[in-house]
Amino acid sequence: MIGNRFTYLAGIVLLDLGLATLQAAEQAPEILAPIEVLADRRTGGESGSSLAQWTRDDLRKSAPRTIDELLASEPSFSLYRRQSSIFGNPTSAGVSLRNTGATAASRTLVLLDGIPQNDPFGGWVYWARYDPATLDSIQIIPSSRSAMWGNQSPAGVIQMNGLPPFGDRHVLRTGGGGQGTFSGSTMHQMTSQDKTRMVEVSTFGLHTEGFYAVDASQRGPIDQKLETDVSGGDFKAAWLAASGLTIEPKVSFYQENRNNGTQLTENSTEALDLSLRISSRPGEFTWQASAWHQQRSFQSIFSSVNADRTRETLALNQFDVPSRGTGGAWTLLWDRDTRWKFGAGTDARILTGETNEDVGTFRRRQAGGEQTLAGTFGTASYQPNKLDQFHASVRLDGWQLTDGHRTETSLTSGLPLKHEEPGNRDGLEPSASVEWRRKAFDELDGWISAGSTFRLPTLNELYRPFRVRNDTIEANPTLSPERFFSIESGVDWDPTASVKVGASIFHHWIKDAIANVPVTNPSDIATIFGTIPAGGTGAQRRNVDRAGVTGIEGLVNWLPTDVLTLTLTGIWSDTQFNKSSYQPLLEGNPFPQAPDLRMIASGTLKLTEQVSCFAGCEYGAAQFDDALATREIPDFTSARVGASWRIGHAIYQIRIENLLDTAIQTGLSNDGIRTMAAPRSLWIGADWEF
Repeated sequence: MIGNRFTYLAGIVLLDLGLATLQAAEQAPEILAPIEVLADRRTGGESGSSLAQWTRDDLRKSAPRTIDELLASEPSFSLYRRQSSIFGNPTSAGVSLRNTGATAASRTLVLLDGIPQNDPFGGWVYWARYDPATLDSIQIIPSSRSAMWGNQSPAGVIQMNGLPPFGDRHVLRTGGGGQGTFSGSTMHQMTSQDKTRMVEVSTFGLHTEGFYAVDASQRGPIDQKLETDVSGGDFKAAWLAASGLTIEPKVSFYQENRNNGTQLTENSTEALDLSLRISSRPGEFTWQASAWHQQRSFQSIFSSVNADRTRETLALNQFDVPSRGTGGAWTLLWDRDTRWKFGAGTDARILTGETNEDVGTFRRRQAGGEQTLAGTFGTASYQPNKLDQFHASVRLDGWQLTDGHRTETSLTSGLPLKHEEPGNRDGLEPSASVEWRRKAFDELDGWISAGSTFRLPTLNELYRPFRVRNDTIEANPTLSPERFFSIESGVDWDPTASVKVGASIFHHWIKDAIANVPVTNPSDIATIFGTIPAGGTGAQRRNVDRAGVTGIEGLVNWLPTDVLTLTLTGIWSDTQFNKSSYQPLLEGNPFPQAPDLRMIASGTLKLTEQVSCFAGCEYGAAQFDDALATREIPDFTSARVGASWRIGHAIYQIRIENLLDTAIQTGLSNDGIRTMAAPRSLWIGADWEF
């Protein structure tokens, strides 16, 4: 069935290619002026207000298979594990900026045209659904500027911006390479002659046969490759209803099916998003209103595997995990004069979800609940002179957790085994940030900032247990919100026209950090889990009293000649559980999956106006797979090389990832099973834009 759907999608892509080619032959390409996305929550646009940013041209030249592969070129960005989202379980695809995540849950808010993209149930992100052909720019906003977004943004915000409306362009992207991977996408944007109406349609698909996740020396008959199929499409319209007033409805669909490495384990997702955005710029005031509704259907199967990996048994079948997210936002910006700028707004979101699952062959569980959040914020920017800039934001959020429930019944007799209804809870959470930037002289800018915001535990953390092979993690409906207190200071220095240097130092104090806390007390094990599989462990999501992250991030960019660019970026961070009342064994340990050093060196050589080649090398330090810091994952060094060339409207690229075929370990279970990232792979891609 997966193959049939993908074949159908491929047919659509080829048909659209033919239509695009015919239309492109009839009309000359039009160069469009950049259009500002009005009244989005902006950070000021000054140098240093973003950790990293990518333009439309960067997206085309990088030719990423998925957006997370592009973002990973910034050392501060990572998913929970050292793995592309193509091959990783979606529940591990939450964003960890600057190693701030003690679990796979995202501490970073991801936005597309101002609309939250984090999964309503678990907060993770389906990175494969964002086709680079439909994006105009991306930027990563650090925690010092993220307080105005409130929940889910304590580590920062990733803003993805779609193509500006009222253009005429057609894009086709194709690619194929290692692990039996091939992809295709197409986007068509068509606008009326009077530039008042626009339709944008896009479709995409990717298939990979994958690779074996378990190390070759430990592999058994039950192990299979990580085969994955994803597909989807978007439909967006725009209407210039009046001068300065734009209305943009959008419908987006996405589905994926994954084999998770054995005969029984798999997961699948279907997603449907509806949104409406209205933007207006009547004068010095700019406002934007948006509303959205998101539906998700998720299924996942876990198994228990014997020691020699010759047999597996069904352990957990989460056959129906539906969730919904409905929300709206309104933002107003006022550019009073050249010195003062103000912003204000409000937003609200209702999230519901539950897991329906069979535990082995003896118990059925239903657990879930609802979250409601609403907040209001204000921002102000002041530039008293040419040297100084000040930025401040305040926000207040109210939240509710309601309808929490967990019911377990016997699959054989139908008799009730457990029924829990955690009481409804609510609270108020303030957020605030301040920043001072000063231009010391023409070549040197400096800044210092401080802020605080929060993260409410996801419905997934509150209600859904899961397994990683024989290791079991239990949910916890009593979790409290995480509270972040952050400070940061840095400089941007341009000593010459060909050299740019940037450095920053940061620290996060985290109160009530949510972690997968190991349960070692025998009576607690019996109460929480009953029994634990042989060779496995048991953990429960719990609040850790105090934790912290301290780090230094740096960048050096050098252009020794007009045709050669050399870049070195890196981040060092020290993560630590400082105090844990429930499990003192955590104290002094680093966060799981948090290397203390990551460095990326890269270079680009422009051979001609049309042809360039590139190379890069990445180093990741050793890290631990568990909160007790007993299972160490070794460090790695990986290299990549490639070349790209432009011919007319097209950009072609060929590259080799993991050039030396380095064995990059991503996980280590309690029984010693090692899981690996992708081996060496070739990728050839093409991007036509008319």
